Amino acid sequence: MMDLPVTINMFASKIRRYMDLSAAEKPAPDNKTLLHITIISIVVFLLALFCIRLSEQSENLAPLWFPTAVLMVALFHHPMRYWSWQLLAAGISIIAANFILYGISGFPLPLTLINLTEAAAGAWLLRKFLQPKDPLNNLFSWLKFSVCTVILVPLLSGLAAAWYLAPQNGSFTQVLTVWFMSEAIGMLALGPVGLLYRRGYFNITNKTKALFDMIWMMIVSLSACYIGLMYLPFPFTFIIMALIWTSIRLPRFETFTICFLATLLIAMMINFNLFTLQVDTKLSVQAFSFIPLLMVLIPPHAMAMVMHAFRMEKEHIVESENRFRNAMEYSAIGMALVSPEGKWMQVNQALCKLLGYRQETLLTLTFQQITHPEDLSADLKLLDDLYHGHIPSYSMEKRYIRSDGEVVWALLVVSVVRDHAQQPLYYISQVEDINDLKKSEIVNRRLMERITLANEAGGIGIWELDIRKQLISWDKRMYELYHIPFNTPVDETVWQQYIHPEDINRVKREYSAALTQRQPYRLDFRLLLPNGDIVHLRNQANMICDKNGNILRLIGTTLDMTEIRNLTEALHEEKERLHITLDSIGEAVVCTDQEMKITFMNPVAEKMTGWANTIALGQPIQHIIKLTNGVDGPEIDNPIEHCLTHRPYSSLNESIVLHHRDGQYYDIQESVAPLKTLEGTVVGAVLVFQDVGESRAMMRKLSHSASHDNLTGLPNRANFENKLKAAIQKSIDFDQQHALAFLDLDYFKAVNDTAGHPAGDALLKELSQLMRQHLRNSDCVARLGGDEFGLLMLNCTLPHAKAITQSLVSMINGYHFYWEDKLYRIGASAGVTQISSSNSQRSEIMAQADIACYTAKHSGRGQVYLYQPRQKQLLARQHELLSREEVESILSENQLLLQVTPTAPPKTPLSVCFYQVSLEIDRPQSPLVSQSAFEEAATLYNLLPKVDSWICEQLLVDHAQAIHQKGLALAIPLSEAALLKEDFRQSLLTLVQQTLLPPQSLYWMIDESTLLQYPFAIGNFLAKLQQPGCKLIVKEFGHNLNDFELLAEHHIDYLKFNSELIAHIHINQMDEVLISIINGTAQRANIATLAGPVELPPTLSKLIDIGVDLADGTMIGRTEPLSEVLNSSYFAIK
Repeated sequence: MMDLPVTINMFASKIRRYMDLSAAEKPAPDNKTLLHITIISIVVFLLALFCIRLSEQSENLAPLWFPTAVLMVALFHHPMRYWSWQLLAAGISIIAANFILYGISGFPLPLTLINLTEAAAGAWLLRKFLQPKDPLNNLFSWLKFSVCTVILVPLLSGLAAAWYLAPQNGSFTQVLTVWFMSEAIGMLALGPVGLLYRRGYFNITNKTKALFDMIWMMIVSLSACYIGLMYLPFPFTFIIMALIWTSIRLPRFETFTICFLATLLIAMMINFNLFTLQVDTKLSVQAFSFIPLLMVLIPPHAMAMVMHAFRMEKEHIVESENRFRNAMEYSAIGMALVSPEGKWMQVNQALCKLLGYRQETLLTLTFQQITHPEDLSADLKLLDDLYHGHIPSYSMEKRYIRSDGEVVWALLVVSVVRDHAQQPLYYISQVEDINDLKKSEIVNRRLMERITLANEAGGIGIWELDIRKQLISWDKRMYELYHIPFNTPVDETVWQQYIHPEDINRVKREYSAALTQRQPYRLDFRLLLPNGDIVHLRNQANMICDKNGNILRLIGTTLDMTEIRNLTEALHEEKERLHITLDSIGEAVVCTDQEMKITFMNPVAEKMTGWANTIALGQPIQHIIKLTNGVDGPEIDNPIEHCLTHRPYSSLNESIVLHHRDGQYYDIQESVAPLKTLEGTVVGAVLVFQDVGESRAMMRKLSHSASHDNLTGLPNRANFENKLKAAIQKSIDFDQQHALAFLDLDYFKAVNDTAGHPAGDALLKELSQLMRQHLRNSDCVARLGGDEFGLLMLNCTLPHAKAITQSLVSMINGYHFYWEDKLYRIGASAGVTQISSSNSQRSEIMAQADIACYTAKHSGRGQVYLYQPRQKQLLARQHELLSREEVESILSENQLLLQVTPTAPPKTPLSVCFYQVSLEIDRPQSPLVSQSAFEEAATLYNLLPKVDSWICEQLLVDHAQAIHQKGLALAIPLSEAALLKEDFRQSLLTLVQQTLLPPQSLYWMIDESTLLQYPFAIGNFLAKLQQPGCKLIVKEFGHNLNDFELLAEHHIDYLKFNSELIAHIHINQMDEVLISIINGTAQRANIATLAGPVELPPTLSKLIDIGVDLADGTMIGRTEPLSEVLNSSYFAIK
């Protein structure tokens, strides 16, 4: 046997390599899948304990082995991307069971790998050969399961195990057979149970009776097994009989479950020495003594699959019968089964309803009794032919006599069902109600009579021409139309002599063409009467042809069109006059019908819309005329729609725009009116509009000049206050939340004084353009005067407004302004306040934004402050802040307490990399002073350099030896004010050179804005600190990704994310994506990432998933005084 440590190391390395590959290629399972994997692993562990315990009664190998079967069916049900997780967990469970029973050794490791490989191979084969939804759906599928997992896979794994164990544990055949029998019995006993089990299988609500049957059958079967083993000869024969009886009574899953429990019972009785397998000494391989256990399972399993097939076939038969019964019972037409003697055997409700009989009554009658006497003989003859097999089925229209004596027409379709000897068993009759169809035929006949009367009443003449005989037949109206005495003989010359001389040739030509080309015959012509009157007639005719297509007759009508023709000519003249008028006016005119489809457009409308009248005719007006509220505003309803639907319409005279087909647009003024008939019915509408672009452009120019700043083009103060007033009113009316921000430029006066007013004007223009591009479309930025700007953010919460403003301020702080080849840097400070129904006084809101901006400007510049009521109180009572003397006293009397916060990888919080240093005010005999109040006062009195000097001297001088002995690494914050002091920079370089602490243990933390604003002065100094080995941490990064390119110019070791991005990363997907992008970019640039504070487990888990290098916060370790860390037993491990 190989050396134990070597074996464990090899196994661990394989697992690690496998896990690395899996982690790189496959997603981690979700919580639900992890729960399933855990449950399966626990089951594997318990079964392994049980089966290994059996090995004490047999050889070194367990005589029964269930874990492989459990793992195999679990892999069958799991997606393959989670197999590695399940295999790893199950492998650990099996090894743990071996370690518990036999102590820690390398013996089970290779065998466990064989078990895992066997389970994976078996699951793969089952997936390939079995259906996933119903794996064991017939006896053949059970045979495939048996061949794959009971014979093939155990045999291969047994060969592998025998190859490994035979040199150490005896005969190759002995090991092979023991392994094969244990795996085969386990697979056959437990595999089918796992394959068939589905969640909710034993739902008490749905399967109470099935569960009860299984329980009492299980008690009887297991009792029979126990009695047979304990007291009866040939016990396995009795056990097989009991289990076969169970397989006959119960479904598959319940049978397989009881078989497994019987196997488990036998194994437990063997384990507890309640029953001993009789080992035949003649057997060369003792493992064959377990064949009875295998034979106990095969007959019940096979019988269970046979019974399952029988039950499924029975269900299919019942289902087929139910379908036929339901199809017949709920059919929309009448259906019946009729005996050969004509008696109704079964009828549906539709037939009862059609015949008006109750079902019980109809079943006592024969179909002959309710068939109309005139139709009975034909029906009986067809039925006789069907009976003798002369026809397969027949259909006929017949009449039935209803119970109330009414006669109904029905379409009858009859087929016959015969027995195996081809003798008729019964007829299937389908009876469809066609009574309404018959009534319709009568109605149509009467309709034709009415049409004839209508033709006569409408003055329509009817004529017929026999082509062969050239005979013409006229009705009375035709004589009246031609003003010829009735019954005068008519031939071709008679009707031709009355046709107007100008029309005679055209009539002959079109008449001949219609006969030659077989075209529809329709002809308009004039008659010239003897008295000089002219009559307009219209001839229409249909052609009647023989079977060869030759025309036999023309049957047609003639209609007097004189009155209609006169009206049409008068209307045409009126229309022409109207068109000439519309073409000559300067306005565009568009007419539509009642469906808003265009019927007319004059040339001006064609020019302004880009659509020709011929193309636009018949098109919906919405497709041709596009009107918007302003050039880029929303599309508005067409005025014609309001006119036709009688809805009120308010014309947007100052802003309505018509869009040309090719993208041009016109400012228009429109009017609309309905078109009505004499009765007042609206049949259409007229839209008239004219181009008012020049006058409207002049008005817009004047209005823009009065409401915008001439230099930047931004809204001026008056315009901004109007927008603010409207926003306040919306917040009151609709309970909306908006935000107001005042933004002041820092160091703008220096640019104006140094580079001149033209440079200042150019800078204001560039910044105005940037701010417009940076804000949302709904936001408004205005120049209030000088270097002061106002921001109005609609429908914006206060945190969101701060984020927008902070991003804007960061953009300005990082902006590079070049003037005459010189670079100028400026900054910005801003204050934000909320607009709501509870804060709706305009003067008070503007004062709040001004106070917040003032606070930001006097708190170090480059800041964004949210208005708080205490800011107003602080400004009103500045004498209540710490005085300069108090700040200096705190420093000189060492009333500051150094606090340290551990920083470590998220996966291993105990592996602290370094501690971040912070301050706490320690004045026991004085009122409590917060760290923020102390920092505000120090900033106000420009004492931050002294504070930073005190921190550095305490750490690099006073506590240096203790820190060095502990091996601690410290991250020390440096303020912008201190870094801008040359004497501070020089003293800090001296301290770094003289301190006992190695430079590699010193991490210097600065704000991102400080490095970006002073890249040369501060950047060069930081490079000097890094030369001996100190590290640089840039903190508060994350609001502007473009800053990363500027930061990359410096050698940065660590990048700390802005704490606001970390706080909600586990619930805010946008923050998660942003952190992922920054983290990946930083790590590709060889910059480690730091996130914090991490206060919640989901946040820590999300950071681990993203791959952040370091984290701080309560999930890593609590902040504590430096003195406690130095006095503790903790030592850093390098």
